[in-house]
Amino acid sequence: MASSNSYVPAFPSDHAVDQRVKDFIARFYATSDDPSKNEEWVDYFLPNAVLILGDKSAKGTDEIRRLRQGMWEHVERRRHAPEKVFPASFGGVDGSEGIAAEYMLHGSLEMAMKSGERQMVAWAGRAVLKEGGGKLKYQFYQVYLHR
Repeated sequence: MASSNSYVPAFPSDHAVDQRVKDFIARFYATSDDPSKNEEWVDYFLPNAVLILGDKSAKGTDEIRRLRQGMWEHVERRRHAPEKVFPASFGGVDGSEGIAAEYMLHGSLEMAMKSGERQMVAWAGRAVLKEGGGKLKYQFYQVYLHR
């Protein structure tokens, strides 16, 4: 079960997870839910990152910024609730050298649309983090949505 801070998901109890990864995830989803933080949100991605969000995709800072702006076009409010994270380390066996963390996760998203409609969405994602500018950033992030 996630902690009382709904942005902090549950992590496996049978091995240690870098606290920076835990903090990154919580901060990212809190930022995701704030429409005034577009540039801060875009800064969670490396300049050449790939983002796939449902049937939309973006590569690089400019495309990711446009995708982010479009995310709020019909949405008044959103609230992510990441539930569980499944981290992994492949030790470079699969070409993952330089990767700080790789994980899959799932959660839910509640949205209030500008039309007055409310939507609940279940989602799952796959993420690859690397160091960038002295902090963790997404190299790759894909989200699968179930409405």
